[in-house]
Amino acid sequence: MTTTRTEGVCLPSYRTLPMLALAAPEIHVRELTDWVEHASIVRGGDAEQAGWEHAYKWLRLAQGLRTVVFDMSYDDGGMCAVGGDFDAVWSEMMEEWQLHLVRLGHLRAALEAFVRVLYPDGSQPPAAIERAERHLSYPLSGRPLHVKEVVEHLATHTMDQAGAPVSVESGMAQAIDVHRQAAHGLAGIPEPTDDGGMTVLPAGHNEICAAREASSAMLLGIQLMLAAAMDEGSVAVLDEDKYLLDGMWIPDLTSGSRWVDEEMPYSAYLALLHLAPGEPPEL
Repeated sequence: MTTTRTEGVCLPSYRTLPMLALAAPEIHVRELTDWVEHASIVRGGDAEQAGWEHAYKWLRLAQGLRTVVFDMSYDDGGMCAVGGDFDAVWSEMMEEWQLHLVRLGHLRAALEAFVRVLYPDGSQPPAAIERAERHLSYPLSGRPLHVKEVVEHLATHTMDQAGAPVSVESGMAQAIDVHRQAAHGLAGIPEPTDDGGMTVLPAGHNEICAAREASSAMLLGIQLMLAAAMDEGSVAVLDEDKYLLDGMWIPDLTSGSRWVDEEMPYSAYLALLHLAPGEPPEL
């Protein structure tokens, strides 16, 4: 029996756009962590400052996650070749799935820590995100770019109610549910499949995709909450600019995009940090 590595069958179109694509969670969290490092809560006392640092460290933990290693073999010395192929593919599947789930857990911890600092009245995360979303007045349908698509795609995995209003808050609720299912042992454990021709094929594409998109929804929720806090004046950014390294595409006022390869204020970058840089324009 042989093993075959196949591309995941679940790759939303907003991740493959030539420009203005949604960044992968590991890149998204890196940029969000960098932004938080250059910002600070400006109201309250030592307890609030400590809470802000605590939330930041949870983001740093999510940002620092690189790999999760699994070995699903029994290692009993008597494994046949077929069983060895199965366990090797299963190990790779578990590594990818659990990598996204572990990151999702860290992001939920960061979210709840930020909620406690920014909404000390005891609001729960979905309610806090809904309040932030209601407070802001984004020019593009009231939401950051791609959030509608992320929420709608995540709903295909969580079996959310069809026709429900699309919002960052609803995406947040779905993301929390993905984490809850795994944390409480309710999520099914995917296993590789056999195509009948002595070939072991990886599976679990839907589970992996759900965990990945839930992480993006969680990040977008934190991002929106920080934007509302900055608009309210409870969070301020330092007087430093974000250097865009090799540049990136950003939305323009005509619903298109433009290439920027210079510095921009961190306050402006908050609305863009979830976008993949993209390839520079041809000269």
